[in-house]
Amino acid sequence: MNTRLLLTGAALLMLAACAESDAVVEDDTPLERVVETANSEAVQRADETVSPEATATRPASRTDAGTENDAGDEPVASEDGATVLAWEDLMPAGEEEKLAELYADFFAELEARMAATQAPLSSMLEEAEEFDLTAIDEGSDLDTMTQIGTFNVVDDLDGMQVRLPGYIVPLDFSVDAEHREFLLVPYFGACLHSPPPPPNQIVFVTAEPPAQIPDIYEPVWLEGEMKTGRFDTDMANSAYELKLASLEPYEY
Repeated sequence: MNTRLLLTGAALLMLAACAESDAVVEDDTPLERVVETANSEAVQRADETVSPEATATRPASRTDAGTENDAGDEPVASEDGATVLAWEDLMPAGEEEKLAELYADFFAELEARMAATQAPLSSMLEEAEEFDLTAIDEGSDLDTMTQIGTFNVVDDLDGMQVRLPGYIVPLDFSVDAEHREFLLVPYFGACLHSPPPPPNQIVFVTAEPPAQIPDIYEPVWLEGEMKTGRFDTDMANSAYELKLASLEPYEY
């Protein structure tokens, strides 16, 4: 699969969104500014029209996961004493700003690399009817699925019994749908149909005995002991590991 096409296509879609917006984008505007403008306006439009059902595929925030307490910003404990987390709880202070910088640097470098090998993305948009995405050759330096982010963690989570919702990305397969190792991610399709989330937004899960997971397309609640570190897989790398104690369906 030509994975770079996914990212390039996403960039083209964002550029198209800019063309439909009220913002004025000059020809020499850096790509990351174009993407930021399009994304900001898209989020604003979504906030005005999104329905509760539309958020069902991402149980990533504390409110969505049903873990918001009176203070609204602190994890709470489940009935058996495990700390109920939302995905933002896995990011240390200042990490969102750091991630924004990394994305800006990545898109600037991407545009420079594309310009060195073929037409800039801005001109690709203008010539979209003629542009052939297969110009990015499979196996070339541009044909990669880049994971952007850091391994910075919340140290207090190390050794903690936690409960976290998300979607499963299998790392092993069996005919009876049992898995010893898999990734937990905050939204459906992560690592499979799009570039991986940051390492500190992925949890590497080990299950002994193997966990029965009949449907990987549905979100789940996982519970177990959290560890911090670096956990590399062929699919994506993670800054957290969870030793699975229990798994149950996520109920909206």
